[in-house]
Amino acid sequence: MTILASHTRTVPVPADALFARWADVDTHPEWSKGLDWTRLDGPVELGARGRLKPAGGPSWRFEVTELVADRVFADTTYLPGARLTFRHAAEPVEGGTEVQVSVDLSGRMSWLWTRVLGGPTALQADIEKDLRALVALLQPTS
Repeated sequence: MTILASHTRTVPVPADALFARWADVDTHPEWSKGLDWTRLDGPVELGARGRLKPAGGPSWRFEVTELVADRVFADTTYLPGARLTFRHAAEPVEGGTEVQVSVDLSGRMSWLWTRVLGGPTALQADIEKDLRALVALLQPTS
C-alpha cells in the first residue's frame, strides 16, 4: 500500500456533521468537484457497494470498507489491478473537529494509477480543496 496523500486539519464543524456528509455518498459531488456522480446501492453500512464517476472518466465500482459512526468513513474504489481508498476520520476537539483525510493505493498496477490520477501532488491538492468545500457547506451562514 502506498499513501498518496494525507491531510490533517482542525475545522469549526462538529464531527457528527462531517460524518453525516461523508456517509451521504450520493451528495459527495456537492463538495468533491472531481466527481460527476456517486450512487450507493442500499443503506450506508460496512460492505455496502456502489458506483462513482470521476469527472472526465468512466464509472467505477466502490465499497464502504471502514465505518465507525460519527468518526470514520472509508471507501475503496476497484480499479483494474489496483484499489484506491479514501479514508475520512473525525475526532472532536475543543472548538471543532480534527479531520484526517488520506488516500492510499495498493495493487500490482498502482504505479500506473498513480500517474493516471495525477500523482501525489494533485491528490494532495484535491483532498485539501474538497475538505475546504465540505466545511464551507456545513458552516452556518451569518
